[in-house]
Amino acid sequence: MKLSWSTSIFRTKYWTQCQPTRRPISLTAEDRLHARFTRPTPSPTFEDAGLRPLLAQAVYTAFPNVKKPTEIQSTLISNVSQGKDIILQDETGSGKSFGLVLALLNKPRMIFTDDMKGDQKRDRPAITSLVLVPHRDLAFQMLHWIDSITQASNVHPPPLSSIAQVLVREGRRHISEGIPSIRNEPPHILIATPASVLEVLHEDPNAIHLEELSTVVFDEVDYLIETLPLNHKPNKSHIQKIKKIRDHPGPARSLLDQIYGEPSNLKSEKGESPRDPPFHRPQLILSSATIRRQLKYYFFSERQLLDKNTVKLRRAVMRLHGQDELARDELAIRSLISHHVLVASEDGIVNIPSAIKAEEKQLSPVDFDEPNSGPLDATTSPSLDRIIDATAASRSIEFSITPSPLNQNLLEAIAAVFALDVPSVALLVIPPNASVHRAVYDLREMGVDALGMDLLIQDRGRSYLLQADKTHNANPKLLVCTSSSIRGVDFPSLTHVFILGYEALIAKDNWTLTLDTYIHLCGRVGRFGKPGKVITVVDKEGVSRIDKVLHTLDISPVRLHALENEA
Repeated sequence: MKLSWSTSIFRTKYWTQCQPTRRPISLTAEDRLHARFTRPTPSPTFEDAGLRPLLAQAVYTAFPNVKKPTEIQSTLISNVSQGKDIILQDETGSGKSFGLVLALLNKPRMIFTDDMKGDQKRDRPAITSLVLVPHRDLAFQMLHWIDSITQASNVHPPPLSSIAQVLVREGRRHISEGIPSIRNEPPHILIATPASVLEVLHEDPNAIHLEELSTVVFDEVDYLIETLPLNHKPNKSHIQKIKKIRDHPGPARSLLDQIYGEPSNLKSEKGESPRDPPFHRPQLILSSATIRRQLKYYFFSERQLLDKNTVKLRRAVMRLHGQDELARDELAIRSLISHHVLVASEDGIVNIPSAIKAEEKQLSPVDFDEPNSGPLDATTSPSLDRIIDATAASRSIEFSITPSPLNQNLLEAIAAVFALDVPSVALLVIPPNASVHRAVYDLREMGVDALGMDLLIQDRGRSYLLQADKTHNANPKLLVCTSSSIRGVDFPSLTHVFILGYEALIAKDNWTLTLDTYIHLCGRVGRFGKPGKVITVVDKEGVSRIDKVLHTLDISPVRLHALENEA
């Protein structure tokens, strides 16, 4: 088997630009000439960042809102092209996931030549990049971006399945439909959840050739791979937790071992003899807004998968306990987002006592071009619509005769603020163990146009991907989801994030992960320089706990303008 490379569908010529020579002149004269004749430096383009011109043009056509790469995207694309291992960390809304998609599309397609009978040979395209994500909605968001770019790249674009496919757990579809699709037409980019990949490999070990991958990406890596805070004097409980993680690794850790091999110390504990390393090691990219020290220790020291040659792309990160030297006061979470906490009870709705009086950030309309409609913007099929409608009707009957487990005071507070303050679309995040369907039913009974978020359906989130509304909507929508299903999802038209109770923030009984959850939820607004509001609604018991979260993150809650006339 021989490895070769082919260019992607975005094939074009490369051109070099000759730089004019200049003779040395005196500094004073040069300064005068510079002030008189030098034009302002143009903004960097995607071509400057290293994208093939045809791919860059497809991006501009598919997404007219996207005029130029962000700072982090420019650096990322060039380093991905060079095959370097990368740690990518920047605040939410900086375009990390979108930049990753562009960088992976820019990579040449991997082609393997297999020896057949006699002197015959066969060229076989292989999966070039594996992108691992924590949930299906982020996977389909990436697929939507790729589809839009592919459709804009050519008058007769290739099938989307040859460029990218998604593999997520939806019943048995990732087995019954996913395996044949991947085997018959391996995509250039496979976007998947770790659990779905493991189940496919268990069903058919030859469906995905992990040893042939060129790049492996862990997006939202801190959510995919569980680690514990570093403890130089571990107690018995901490040691037991470490042993539990090692004895029962999650899907992402297990897949990491299959691709890169198990650590030598773990093999010796199992009594296994060392195996030969894979014939090539895929490029490894880790991305998240919150990559803490313990996760870096895991990859650099414990697993030794990264070393001093790893490229660390860090622009702006959120400080925890004063440990991050790159934290900045102008982070979007402080400069663009206003944070509000409402306390709801039978007595009414009030601002949290610690809220300060501050001039509200005005959510003025942002001048965006009309969004481009990609081919995936179609609604569900009529047959699927009927199934959804029948299922919803059945749930409505059940919910109407059973008491709701959700705190109705909190929901009523959200319904009131939604009616007064939301211009177009808002997001409600509920606790992981709560029912999205029940929350939607309760809110609709209160007059709110609530929908369970689902990026496969047009009006449940699909139409808001990389789109921004210019004006107020006569019928604002409230998309409902859990904290585990929203990481990385990008709704530029989103102005408000509601958090239903402190319980929606709790992450695996881990304080740092709980703080990171709040950071990621806030990151759904304040994206690309747009302001936004985060409104947490708690009961009286949750006041001290949410106060602690905000204090630790150095965030001051402000009084909500909609409740200024409260008693």
